[in-house]
Amino acid sequence: MTADRPRAALRFGPAALRGAAVGLLGLAAATPSFGERARPERSPSGTQVESLLVAARRAVQAWARHDFAELVGRSASIVLHLPGAEPSTALRPAQAAELLHAFADGVAETGVEVVVARAVDGERAYVEAQRVFVVRGTEAGRTQTIYLGMRRQGASYEVTEIRVVP
Repeated sequence: MTADRPRAALRFGPAALRGAAVGLLGLAAATPSFGERARPERSPSGTQVESLLVAARRAVQAWARHDFAELVGRSASIVLHLPGAEPSTALRPAQAAELLHAFADGVAETGVEVVVARAVDGERAYVEAQRVFVVRGTEAGRTQTIYLGMRRQGASYEVTEIRVVP
């Protein structure tokens, strides 16, 4: 799938949405996944930098705690794509955190885990995570896929886009 595919084609089921999420993030590169072991990386100046896997785990842990200020706090701006809503324009971190709180209100997370973390190039990466949750007052578990577009800023990664797919 390419990023120049018409948006209307993205509304034809979960498989199309999954591919579209990666394509629209501009991150559809065929690079290998990071392994389970997080290795410290060094910048050209010798400073230790955060690995993508460590950043991915930090992000999903923040989501699991509904600590959305932590999730987006390092970002200059964030674009949100939430089910039932039109994609947002670039938002400030505080705005994005409030919208994510409203989105997640009334649910209890039972599990959020990294499925894949891929570097696209030296600056961009994406993370796919699986979210399992229960709507308060019910017992049925539901799942959603969360795609995080990430960009390296200095020695760490920041979330630049969040896309939640049923």
